[in-house]
Amino acid sequence: MENTFHNKRLIIIAYRLPFKIIKEEGRDVLFQNSGGLVSAVLSLSEKLNFDNNNKNIIWAGCSDDHREKLTELCKNERILLEPIHLPQSVDAKFYGGFCNSTIWPLFHYFPYLTLFDESYYASYVKANELFFEHLKPILQPGDIIWIHDYHFMLLPQLIRKHVPECSIGFFLHIPFPSFEIFRLIPRKWREELLLGMLGADLVGFHTHEYSAHFQESVRKTLDFENKLGVIKTDTYPVKSDAFPVGIDIDKFQNALKLPTVERKKDDIKLNTKGNKLVFSVDRLDYTKGIIYRLKGFEYFLENFPEWHSKVILQMIVVPSRDIITAYKERKKEIEATVGRINGKYGSITWQPIVYQYKSLDFEQLVASYAMADVGLVTPIRDGMNLVAKEYIACQENYSPGMLVLSEMAGAAIELNDAIIINPTDYKELALALKQGLEMPLGEKLRKINRMQAILKNYDVFAWATDFFYQLENIKKHQKKVEIRFINQKLEQFIVESYKSATNRVLFFDYDGTLVPLAKLPENALPSDKLLSLLDTLCNDTANTLAIISGRDKAFLEKWFGKMNIHIFAEHGAWHKPPLSEKWNSLGAVQNNDWKKEILPILEKYTFRCNGSFIEKKSISLAWHYRNVNPDLGALRSQELKHELQNSIKPEDKLQILDGNKVIEIKNATYNKGTSANILMMNNRPYDFILAIGDDKTDEDLFATIPNDAFSIKVGTEASLAKYNFNNQMEVLSLLEKLI
Repeated sequence: MENTFHNKRLIIIAYRLPFKIIKEEGRDVLFQNSGGLVSAVLSLSEKLNFDNNNKNIIWAGCSDDHREKLTELCKNERILLEPIHLPQSVDAKFYGGFCNSTIWPLFHYFPYLTLFDESYYASYVKANELFFEHLKPILQPGDIIWIHDYHFMLLPQLIRKHVPECSIGFFLHIPFPSFEIFRLIPRKWREELLLGMLGADLVGFHTHEYSAHFQESVRKTLDFENKLGVIKTDTYPVKSDAFPVGIDIDKFQNALKLPTVERKKDDIKLNTKGNKLVFSVDRLDYTKGIIYRLKGFEYFLENFPEWHSKVILQMIVVPSRDIITAYKERKKEIEATVGRINGKYGSITWQPIVYQYKSLDFEQLVASYAMADVGLVTPIRDGMNLVAKEYIACQENYSPGMLVLSEMAGAAIELNDAIIINPTDYKELALALKQGLEMPLGEKLRKINRMQAILKNYDVFAWATDFFYQLENIKKHQKKVEIRFINQKLEQFIVESYKSATNRVLFFDYDGTLVPLAKLPENALPSDKLLSLLDTLCNDTANTLAIISGRDKAFLEKWFGKMNIHIFAEHGAWHKPPLSEKWNSLGAVQNNDWKKEILPILEKYTFRCNGSFIEKKSISLAWHYRNVNPDLGALRSQELKHELQNSIKPEDKLQILDGNKVIEIKNATYNKGTSANILMMNNRPYDFILAIGDDKTDEDLFATIPNDAFSIKVGTEASLAKYNFNNQMEVLSLLEKLI
């Protein structure tokens, strides 16, 4: 982290600033806002490096407080605050609308509570644009920009276009849902949201599952493939990975020793009057499973009467978004349920549930964690849930409690020594509560110590270090890849080399190179512009042109047969010299008896894989799966390859080509490289060689041509080619410049 922040600024962007100004006895005082992000980053800021003269952390967020007043009150803090004011008319539909009535319920798997309102989305777009316009004068090349959460999914792309030299990290603190849930968002919105997130260099999530869901949605919505978490966009690679946020465990454990905390612990002991204490604290939110929790506690009281007058559930509900109807209704339901249970089981001397609708200060929270015999953390869905980690951090060896934790919380992956439950199963919750209360001390100590070791090993500082290390790595990878991409300077060098040459040869693939890929091969027809460009190039006497394609003879002859071009069909099985009427066979045209055995296999997979089809060529067969669900297509193609490998006889001398969404079976004696060799060997030495292709089959071509040739792969994948184009349109642009 030291190298990362040396002479650089960190700009944090979140919906809220970490502080706000409140009145206390008539004076303006600084008050820390609640939330895991605020606590985590403020703890983090104490250990980040600063330059000699200025603070180098800027936090931008929504606030109606004046910058000058915030700066004055915040002068002893280690960050600079950048308040941004959103008009109330925008903020209401941005925050209360799209953020908390669309994204929040949908991403937490509550589609029935989700509202798809066009005015909400328009305000979301507007709010992201207003944030960007405010930040634009502040941003500098070299800045590290860390954007947080679902409020600003469009912002990374806006910043990327303005300051491409900066490093951008985006972190989503809530779950990213499966594609089946995400696809409920209207297509245009979800495309824009994903493209916005992909403006970042690194997209972080709390768990691998969320990261995998994001990658799946990107693949199925935008058709961007990924390998080992690196997403291949049209312009640059983006990394997606899991970074489970930690806590500052030392801060909590040191607080346990404070005299004020000791006094608060004594107060709790006095007030509980010898009862065991079950403690829960949550924001008011339907995702937190509070009603199920109460139902589970009620079942516990009903079925284990021996615990009557011996246990108290202290339930703290922190006010949150109570202007939203769904939250107001949930508060009423919680209070009614608490009243009913207390009325049913309570007595003059014992009240089973102590319910409070308020926030707790840090010291009171630490004391409550330490004194609780069971920590009850049972959200229906939660991105991480730091309450679970904070509770474990505050357990002391002489009297540890036990954590009952929902399997739906991201924290359950790390804290698997807790009693893990399904939060909707109230009977399981009740049994877990009994288990936690009755667990032997030795077992509790072993479990708590293991979980505390995990929290110490990956605390908030390790979380940030890991995130910024991966951000630095993907930036290095981008620069390494960028060297291969054709930029303006390199393109000019290619053009100048072309113009100074007197004997040139140009090799082109067809699909994905000269024309865009299409769902059906018959729809990928050459444009008038392409035909005109090729006609001009092939009529230059200094040029030799060759199209080497997997297409069959009839198609290629129809479009290029009258041009002064060498045509190689079926990956080089056939060659038609310029303006010739005759096709020459380049691989011995063996008998095609093998097709009788292979064709039924391909037909079987076509039947099993909706959208796939077979292309029958004169001496080869191809199984296309470009129109198939990506996951199914990938699975079936691997199954097909395995079956073909076991079915093909050595004496048939067949080759299985794994191309771009196509599996092709052909004779192994020829390929695109052998085709190129025909021209390379039969002519005088060329002083300019250019080869462009987009498929795996073009690697044979790139491997064959000399080292001093210009070889270009269309796409971002690694290749034997020296350089890359981002997309097929850049091929036509280069041809225009050559002319």
